[in-house]
Amino acid sequence: MSYEKYYDDGQLWKKGTKKDGEWDGLYEEYLPNGRLKLKGTVKDGERDGPWELYNEDGQLRTEETYRDGKLDGPSVVYAYYDIGQLRSKVTLKDEESDGPYEWYYQNGQLQTKATYVAGQLDGPIELYNENGQLLSKGTLNMSEKCGEWIEDGETVTYDPCPPGLEDGN
Repeated sequence: MSYEKYYDDGQLWKKGTKKDGEWDGLYEEYLPNGRLKLKGTVKDGERDGPWELYNEDGQLRTEETYRDGKLDGPSVVYAYYDIGQLRSKVTLKDEESDGPYEWYYQNGQLQTKATYVAGQLDGPIELYNENGQLLSKGTLNMSEKCGEWIEDGETVTYDPCPPGLEDGN
């Protein structure tokens, strides 16, 4: 059943569909200024599927993926800067970082490229300065440095990584 709710001044606040008294299907929420605040899909009262959240000026702020009400899948967070610059990309599983990860400076330059496994950095990682120059590169084993690293232009060797980890597998 289609459902709409309004602010006291008559401005649309929420709209979507309800089933048995719970949101179910497309859902949208608006700010008092009439701009879209968020939209996504609800299943049995829980967020399920892609969601988009917007700033007060209408600019896309975050793209998230949910499964059964929990963050689970690709998530893109846009910077809070007025310029709308991409801030980070991360994949989540059961609300933990799990998969490729990228973090950007305000100028758009890549700062960090890494991989998370079950909420911990695990695998190859690269760190850059704001001008795009490589600062360090190596491999992490559950957030601990292992194998050969390049740090400040020098090669540094840590305890060996588990087999296959340095290849990103």
